[in-house]
Amino acid sequence: MKSTVFLLKKALGPICTVFCVAITHPEVSYAEQSKQLDSNEMIREYGKIATGLALEERCLLLSPAETREYYWQQYLLDYSLNKIFTNTPVLNMVRGTAYQTSRDERFKCDKESQDFIQNSLQKARDLTQQLTGQTFELNVSDKKFDEERINIVAAAAGTNSVCNHLLPEYEEQLRVGYKALNDALQTRYPDASDTSFIDASYTTAAAQGKDTCGERTKQQALQGWQLTRMLMQQFRLAFASKEP
Repeated sequence: MKSTVFLLKKALGPICTVFCVAITHPEVSYAEQSKQLDSNEMIREYGKIATGLALEERCLLLSPAETREYYWQQYLLDYSLNKIFTNTPVLNMVRGTAYQTSRDERFKCDKESQDFIQNSLQKARDLTQQLTGQTFELNVSDKKFDEERINIVAAAAGTNSVCNHLLPEYEEQLRVGYKALNDALQTRYPDASDTSFIDASYTTAAAQGKDTCGERTKQQALQGWQLTRMLMQQFRLAFASKEP
């Protein structure tokens, strides 16, 4: 069998041929500097980074702390690169290719895959530093990142409790997921015992009148549900299966 690294490079190679022609947010000075970076090289690196994260989601070979960092790094890269590659779906296309590549049966969840994932995480660190000047601080960067996202889920759950935009199954996932994620946050970060600001977001949203319900609140509820499902996966939680 060919090496994992060789196969991944082969799969990612065509990305630039097709596309490269074209939470605390990054500082302006770094955004300006990023324009001077080689676009083809950035997409090549981003492809490896996205593939490494997709492979990690499949294989779970990193430590929980490294995985949390990887999600934080990917978010900052997405935010920064979307400002560079405007009006083009290049990042979505690269992530789609990376996901398909990571699912190839030729790639085993072995030491070689782990090395590739860890190398990809280092590439993410390097590119994030180039684009934003930021570095990851364990239990600080990831805690703020998780709190902000769960706060969005809380507001969406509160809004949907008033407006009832979601189908019953989705409503249940949003409601149950919000509670599970809030509990998981306190378990993950011992100094995060006070999540009252998240509960307050739910309470405030749930207190709005039905006259506020409309397209805006519908999008809020739907996006909150989608974020809930993503966070449940990232926190390695699962919804209870229904009895047949």
